Amino acid sequence: MTNLTKCILTDFAFGDKVKFIPTNENAIRYQFEPVGEVIVCKYVLIQIENHPIENKWILAGLCRNAYENKIKPPLIDSEFLKNFSSEVDYPKTFQEKVQVLLNYIYNSGGKDYKPKNFHSAMDYTLAFAESEDEFTRIMEYCEGHSYINWRNCNDLSRGRTIYNHVLLTDLGIEEVLKDLPNIPMIGLVDQEIITGNPNVDIKINKAKKMFFDENSGMEEKRNACETLSFVLEAYRTDLEEFFARADISDFFNIVNRFDIRHNKDRTIQLKHEEQLEWIFYSLLNTINTYVKLKRTINEPDFS
Repeated sequence: MTNLTKCILTDFAFGDKVKFIPTNENAIRYQFEPVGEVIVCKYVLIQIENHPIENKWILAGLCRNAYENKIKPPLIDSEFLKNFSSEVDYPKTFQEKVQVLLNYIYNSGGKDYKPKNFHSAMDYTLAFAESEDEFTRIMEYCEGHSYINWRNCNDLSRGRTIYNHVLLTDLGIEEVLKDLPNIPMIGLVDQEIITGNPNVDIKINKAKKMFFDENSGMEEKRNACETLSFVLEAYRTDLEEFFARADISDFFNIVNRFDIRHNKDRTIQLKHEEQLEWIFYSLLNTINTYVKLKRTINEPDFS
């Protein structure tokens, strides 16, 4: 099964609305409006014929939101399929999905009073909705709480709806801003860092959970810092595209002076959690800044 005729994450037939993009011989890459872009290993296509993907709406949301943020979607291989629902951060509750949709509208022009149109079948993935029906309920909730308004909505066949000229209200903007963290370091922790490599994203999320667990001690915090240091080390050469080489060298020299990865006499012994906090936030902030800069400066062509 390598000649796809429908989307593996929505089951919608492609028709003439799909764009296949050349990639390596072991994967298929396509762009399709409801999911943005999908990259899937060919052997996975055979695998899901007998074992359909569970909770595929999560993957649909991940791919669509990666596309909207102009970053590469996760590679869907067997390892990723096995772990994504437990290892990847995504909105799980109805209220969280409401917030995701409001944030999307705000960041895609809503804060400047620019209208958006939504199609329940094409856009339910934006809110990580499990179905078109849940997306409709999310839209009705937002409208009912005066977070958004629309000029009109058209009911189509099969229960689908088009919402025309959707705008955030003042209350909607307040709701978005209320959800934004006021403390920079808390904001850093709450931000979802998507590198485009799901295995790296899983490591970052594990490190954050390990560091901030209520039972986390010195050893757990040290391990979390070590995990982030290895993640950042892999991007050391790429960092030179955005930061001065001397600054990068100085940064790694400072980190390596502490006994995170190097058990040498010249390292500084860590005896206080505050020391680990400084290192952890420095590593996390550097990774986050690198990902944002790469996304901003090297925006891929999605035309």
